[in-house]
Amino acid sequence: MKKILSLILVATMLLSVLCFASCGKKDDNTLLVYTEAGFAPYEFIYNNEIVGVDIAIMQAVAEELGKELVITDVAFDTICTSVQNGKADAGAAGITIRPDRAEQVDFSIPYSSTEQYIIVPASNEAIKTLEDLKGKKVGIQNGTTSDMLIADLIADGTLAGSEIIPYTSPAVAAASMNKQDAVVTDKLTAQLIVANDSTLKAFSLVKADGTPAAEVEEYGICVQKGNKELLDAINKVLEKLMADGTIDKWVEEYSAKAKEVGA
Repeated sequence: MKKILSLILVATMLLSVLCFASCGKKDDNTLLVYTEAGFAPYEFIYNNEIVGVDIAIMQAVAEELGKELVITDVAFDTICTSVQNGKADAGAAGITIRPDRAEQVDFSIPYSSTEQYIIVPASNEAIKTLEDLKGKKVGIQNGTTSDMLIADLIADGTLAGSEIIPYTSPAVAAASMNKQDAVVTDKLTAQLIVANDSTLKAFSLVKADGTPAAEVEEYGICVQKGNKELLDAINKVLEKLMADGTIDKWVEEYSAKAKEVGA
C-alpha cells in the first residue's frame, strides 16, 4: 500500500510539473496578446486572419522586443482580467482607459480617441438623441464602455424602462437589429457597420440639448501591473507610430479592408 501511495504521489507531482511547463507558463520568445476580433478597424477577420490597427501596433511591439506575436481571440469582457492574472502579456482591443480598469492593469499612453454612436434602422426617425432611448431595447457589446454607460443611465432613471440586449461584438448586435431598437458602440466601428449595410444609419450619441451624452474616450493597451519593461516598449513604439502618422494611416488602411469584407 505504501508503494502504491508513493507511486501515486510521484505521478501527481509529475503531472503538476508538466502542467506548469505546458499549461501555465508563457513562452519567453513570444508576445501573447488577447483581443476580440469583432471591432473593426482595430481588430477584425480578413482573409481568415485577425488584422487591424491594434494588431499592427502589437506586431511592431513584438519586433521591438525581438519576439513572435501570438494573437488570441477572446470575449472582450475577459481581457483585462486575463492580463491581470498573467494569462496574456497584453490586451489590445480598442480598450478605453478607465479608472476601474486601471485598478486591474497598467495602461499605455493613449493612441486613439473615440465617442459613443447610435446605430438604428435607416427608416427610424423616432430615435435621434439619448433621451429617445428611454424605454427602448439597446444592443451592446458585453463589458464595453457603451455597456457601462447605458447601464448607469438605466440605474439612475435617465433611461428608465430601457433594456440592454448583450452581444459578443457590435457587428453581431447590428446584424440582429430586429431584436432591439438601437445599438450603441464606438464611432469608427459604427461608421464601418453602416457603410456595409444600407438598411442602417449611425450618428453621435447626444442629449436633447445637443451636448455629448458621454465624454471623449481614449484607447490604451493594457499589461499586467508592474510589467514596466513591456509597458515601456509599448509606449516607445506608440510614440514613434503616432509621431510619424503611421497609426492614422493604419486607421485608413484597415477601415478600407473592413469595408471590403463587410466587417
